Formats: sequence, structure tokens, C-alpha cells
Amino acid sequence: MKPRIGRILAGATALAAAALMMSGATASAQTEPGIDWDHIFNPYSPNPSSGARVYVEEHGDIISVCDTAKDGKSATVEVSEDGYIDAGYTMTVSSGYGTCKTHRASDGGKYNLDEKNYVFLRFWAKGDDSYGDFYNDH
Repeated sequence: MKPRIGRILAGATALAAAALMMSGATASAQTEPGIDWDHIFNPYSPNPSSGARVYVEEHGDIISVCDTAKDGKSATVEVSEDGYIDAGYTMTVSSGYGTCKTHRASDGGKYNLDEKNYVFLRFWAKGDDSYGDFYNDH
């Protein structure tokens, strides 16, 4: 009787450890360590599982787009600023599920967004576009 209980406990422990490692890996792949994101934009209905999620940290103008679906589609975000024609940038993460691509003000030029201005986001991976905006006051 004891050997059977021991195997059950060992199996349960291994399963719990594997679940913790998997959940930790997914979370760390989708966000950069040490950043307390000001905004997280998810896809809107009718296709909330479109496979793109956008993270924004206003201080440092950090914008990250992540692939959140195992569907083979790349996640893309277009970033533009209020009052500027032909300004902004597009970024695509094509390295697969659970990966992200990030730009920040320290990258210079178009990645250094104006303060006290609205920033508009259009993002997608499959299906309809989703939109988000924020007032860049940091």
C-alpha cells in the first residue's frame, strides 16, 4: 500500500512542478521583467482570440507586441501619434507563440514618442483589427 501512495504523491508533485514551470515561462515570454505596464491591450470581439496583445509603458515609450496564439500567424501593431502625418511605426513579431517584439524611446527617432499627446494603436494577428489609444503623459 505504501509504495502505491508514494508513486501517486511523486506523480502529483511532478505534475504540479511542471504546471508551475509552464505558467511561469508563458508569462515571462510575454512581458519584460521589471516593467509594470501602464496599459495592456487585448483584441476586441468578435475575435478576442486573434493572437495579438500589446503592452505599453509610458515612461520610456516602451511598446511591445506579443503573439498569443498557436496559429502560425504573426502579431503586428501600428503605432501613430495624434497630429502627425506619416509618423509612427509598424512592428511585427514573427518568431512564434509566446514571443514579443519591443521598441522604446531609447531606440531613437520615431520610437521616441511626444509627451502630452495621444498615441493610437492598431493591432492584429488574424481576423479583424483591434484598436487602442492612450494619452502619453509620462
